Order: sequence, then C-alpha cells, then structure tokens
Amino acid sequence: MTKFRLFSITCAVSLGGLLFGFDSGVISGCEEAIQKEFALSPFWHGLVVAGALIGTVFGALAAGRMCDRLGRKPTLVWMGILFLISAAGCALTPGGEVLGPQVLGWMRFIGGIAIGGVSVAVPMYIAEIAPPESRGRLVLVNQFCIVLGIVVSYISNYCVARWLPASTSVVWRAMLGAECLPVLMYLGALAYVPESPHQKCVEAVAPLFVRRNLRPILMCFVVAFFSQLSGVNAVNYYAPRIFKMIFGEGSDMVALAGTIGVGIVNLIFTVAAFFLIDRFGRRPLLISGCAAMAAMHGLVAWQISLGSACTPWLAMFGVYGFIAAVAFSASAVIWVFISEIFPADVRAKGQSFGGMVHWIMCMLVSWLFPVAVAKTGTYAFAFFAAMMLLEMFWAIFLMPETKGKSIGQE
Repeated sequence: MTKFRLFSITCAVSLGGLLFGFDSGVISGCEEAIQKEFALSPFWHGLVVAGALIGTVFGALAAGRMCDRLGRKPTLVWMGILFLISAAGCALTPGGEVLGPQVLGWMRFIGGIAIGGVSVAVPMYIAEIAPPESRGRLVLVNQFCIVLGIVVSYISNYCVARWLPASTSVVWRAMLGAECLPVLMYLGALAYVPESPHQKCVEAVAPLFVRRNLRPILMCFVVAFFSQLSGVNAVNYYAPRIFKMIFGEGSDMVALAGTIGVGIVNLIFTVAAFFLIDRFGRRPLLISGCAAMAAMHGLVAWQISLGSACTPWLAMFGVYGFIAAVAFSASAVIWVFISEIFPADVRAKGQSFGGMVHWIMCMLVSWLFPVAVAKTGTYAFAFFAAMMLLEMFWAIFLMPETKGKSIGQE
C-alpha cells in the first residue's frame, strides 16, 4: 500500500473521529438552554447532558464484538447510521417538560452508542493497517479529527446562535441537528475504505480475561481511568459555563467565543503531539502533560476562588494551558497506547474494554461536574489536579513504552 493510499484511508476512517468530537462538543452550546426550557434540576440536567455518555459505554462494549463478527468496516458504517438517527432525532425533539427531556435523552443515548463504537473501531483499524514506525502519528490523525470536530461544533454553535433568526428553543435544536451534514460525508467516505487485513486472522472465541492478558488489561484500565479524571470533558462540555464563572453573568457571547478558543488550542497542540509521539514516545508525553495539567488546574481553582477579585485573563490562561497540556499528552496517548498493547486475537476485545472504562469515567465526571461545582466550587478543579499528580507518578514508575514496537509486544 502506498503512503498516499494509507493516509487517504486513515483520513476517511478518521471522519468517525470528527463525528465523535462534534457530538461531544456541540452540547456545550446547548446545555444551558436545554436546562431552562425543560426546567431541569442540576441532577437531571447532568443526566441529560450525560445521556450520550451512557450510550458510549454500551457502544464501546458492543463494538469489540461487532468488529470481530461483522468486520471493522461494517461496524463503522453502522455507527454512522446511528449518528444520523441521533442528530435528526435531537433536531426534532418535541417541547414539554415531560416528553421533551425523554426524547432528547434517548436521542443523545443513541449518538453515544455511535461515539463509543467509533472510539474503539477507528483507532484499532488504523493501528492494524499502519507500519510500526508511523503508527502513533497515523492513529493521532483520528485524535486530530476528534479535536477538529470539537472546534467545528463550537464554531457551528456560535454561528447558529449569532445568525439564526429564531427562538432559543429552535436555536439549540438547530445546533444539534447540524451534525447530519458531516455524518453524510463520513458514510460516503466509507464506501472507498477496504476491510482491515487483520480481520482475516481474528479468532472470535479468544478470551480476553485470562492470565496472559492481565498486564495489558491493567495498563489499559489505568490509562483509560485517569484520562477522564484529567477533567478534559468537564471542560469540553461545560466550557461556556466555566467562562461565565470567570467573566460573570451576562457574558454569553464572550463565553461562546472563549469556547472556540478552547477548541483551537486543542487543535494546535494535537498537531504538536502528531510530530512528537513517534519521536519521544508515549510515556514522556504523558509524564510532562500530567505535571502541566496539575499546575493549570491549580491556577484555575485559585483564580475562580477569588470571586470578583479574579483576574480573567489569568484564569483563561489556566483553562487554555490545561487544554494544551491534555491535547499533547493524555488525549493523544490513550487511544494510541490502548491500540498497541493487546495481542491481535483479543485486540478488539481489549480496545472495547479500554473504551468502556474511558466512557464510564467520562459519564460519571460529566454527570457529576455541575453538582460538584454547585456544592464545592473550585474544589472540583483541585481534585482534577490531584488526580493528574497520581497519574504522573504511575507513568514515571510503572508505565511501559510502546513506541516503535509491534502491536501487542510492549
């Protein structure tokens, strides 16, 4: 396979990552309007926002089995169809404080199944077609598309909010329905993608939870567990609300504009990780990133705790600094590392397990973050900082390096 063909296939498949990012980021511009329209308490508001994340757990679990039984490519096609159903269903959410939240929650749940599915199938597919010396970079094309999808969703939200002449209830539905366009692009691109060459040698009955797989299972669990305790999706999902904590009430458009900045910083430092991950390795990126994330969370916690004495530009620097650190470290490393540490016969199951742990933690953090902020204020950010220090020590003393090795041979 030529380098151009390899890169073209990688980009086509990674459009699934773009949908992952768009679906994850788009809710940030809608969540307050949804809470107001349906008069949701913080608990139920968090549950509706986390509806997609509950679905990701099921999607990640199902994707491994689907990849082994149906194939990698058919699994990706089915995930695209679920994305389309979800986006269209969210756009058509009925009004009413009883029926509306239920329909929206279920549509977000379906979209979550698709997110969980592509989070497993896309990096695994790319890792299987990529040569060892460029595997990290090619898998990071997917991460780049995830971040690009988040940026696109932020820009889409801003444009809809600014220029759509309609009521608030129509605006947030239009924000969610806008995803239909990239979904159709993704389904069209998959028509030109071949099946993974590893599909032919998969033993669908090979068990994951046996003694020989214990070490990769533990490594996978730890990386996936801490990836969400970084607080990355608390920031992605609630960025406008965090910026309002910094700038005060009445700063709605400033908050949306600041959220676009989050996406742009994320994109820039994901590109930086693209050039660094195969040069320096997975472990150094994670160690340095954890130290930086802990420092940035501490800065944000300190500034917000000052209330009206907060220095907005310094607090914003903390938010953007955190996003930069997580982009070139934890967010870059997780999917590359998990796709490399399992043997071929259980790779789909191992990737599925890692995705499940990741999405369970993401669901819990995103669900509980509004409650934690309401009850404890800045202690939520201090908690994230402490978790990053723990992950840093784990990476220093226990994490293996997988750079340049055959997959499954760390």
